[in-house]
Amino acid sequence: MVTENIIGYSTKSGHSFLQGVDPSTETYLEEKFSIADQAVIHEALDKAVDAFAIYKKWKPFQRADLLDTIAQNIMNLGDTLVKRASLETGLPEARITGERARTVGQLKMFANAVRTGKWEENFIDHAEPERQPLPKPDLRKQLIALGPVVVFTASNFPLAYSTAGGDVASALAVGCPVIVKAHESHPGTNALVAGAIVDACKQHHAPDGLFSTLYGYGPELGQALIKDPRVKAVGFTGSYRAGRAIMDSAATRPDPIPVYAEMGSLNPVVITASAMQARAQTIGDALGASMTMGTGQFCTKPGLMIIEENSKADDFISALEKKIESTAALPMLNTRIKSNFLKSLTDLSKETKVINYNAEPKIQVHPAIAMVSGDEFLLTHSLHDEVFGPFAVVIRCKNADQIKRVLSSLGGQLTGTIWSEPGDSQNESIIEALESISGRLIWNGVPTGVEVADSMMHGGPFPSTSHPFFGAVGIGALKRWTRPVAYQNFPMEYLPHNLK
Repeated sequence: MVTENIIGYSTKSGHSFLQGVDPSTETYLEEKFSIADQAVIHEALDKAVDAFAIYKKWKPFQRADLLDTIAQNIMNLGDTLVKRASLETGLPEARITGERARTVGQLKMFANAVRTGKWEENFIDHAEPERQPLPKPDLRKQLIALGPVVVFTASNFPLAYSTAGGDVASALAVGCPVIVKAHESHPGTNALVAGAIVDACKQHHAPDGLFSTLYGYGPELGQALIKDPRVKAVGFTGSYRAGRAIMDSAATRPDPIPVYAEMGSLNPVVITASAMQARAQTIGDALGASMTMGTGQFCTKPGLMIIEENSKADDFISALEKKIESTAALPMLNTRIKSNFLKSLTDLSKETKVINYNAEPKIQVHPAIAMVSGDEFLLTHSLHDEVFGPFAVVIRCKNADQIKRVLSSLGGQLTGTIWSEPGDSQNESIIEALESISGRLIWNGVPTGVEVADSMMHGGPFPSTSHPFFGAVGIGALKRWTRPVAYQNFPMEYLPHNLK
């Protein structure tokens, strides 16, 4: 199916390696994974091109069966996978177990969509030869697979947004071969899941090169893949800086290709005066738990909490601070992410008031918050940048009008949340303001937690994602790796099966 080097198990002398790190101790793990050189990259791409010629002709049920087998193979890895992912990320085993269930459920959801065809856009307009003044031709249109896809895996979701995550599963579902750029934060987890996928490919006699994974460090391997003409689309989950670099490289190719990038979000939360009067402490506790969940390393972490000054504002802040203070220090996903988090707090403290519990940081980190006025937020550009980790900015606005000015100053967001009471006169205007910048709106809840369902929108206007219409969640994800083709006046025998 895939050569030993491509899957990443090789430890032959003369190769460069990368190793996983236990973030709870910041020590290297024993296994070594060889970094792909140009020969290995070209081999993977050549095999993917050859595989596409065969795989694009597979029947939908064949692709669906493959996805189901991948899901089962991942479950068959059992505790080995859970323990390895937890070891490499510092995330608790319970979190990894839940993420595994989400990953497997997503594979099965895509398999069902492919079997039933409910994701497809098949259109048929029959000919009208007698129509005047011109006859109408017979027209039929369907979506076809683009070709080999490159997927950059995410640091914060070692399963659901990584080797068998939404990007990979949706691409395989529609007929595209996939080359996964493994994340250096969890190489052993990648190897286990990649092995499960390769085994499934063998079980179903899939063409060699349908799936492969390459190890290497970000810019070098990533740019080599993005610029290669054999690659037809890219999926990415990560920082704005890296995502934008990928978008720019893809756009400057002689043949530009689509990049579906999720690049983070501030996820503003508005708490109206009516909600504050009714349950300030409850809201503060809920948002404190949400912003510190997973050491604040969720793309939907509530990073901005926007309140209108009122008599209960201090009660909300007191509850938020109490929750933060009671949250245990935890490791972050890797040392680079931890260093960036601590540097961001140091830099922000030079411009505004930051309540930082990381006075003497070691391996683990504590949550932190910044307290600013509406005026200060509007004038301080650095507060508009995402800080990846357990940190949020509390913005105390003078009135509802200033809340709207704060919202209008923001770029695109994955989510926008409003805590309010029914009948509040401010609700409609705040909802409208959140709707203009967000892909998903939440009423009286927290943005963390993304339900895998067709009605979910996990995306948003730029820069939260590169395309506001698509995300990696739900069957809409399948359409990213396709393009429409129309057939005019074709004989029935040459039409694709879905258009007959």
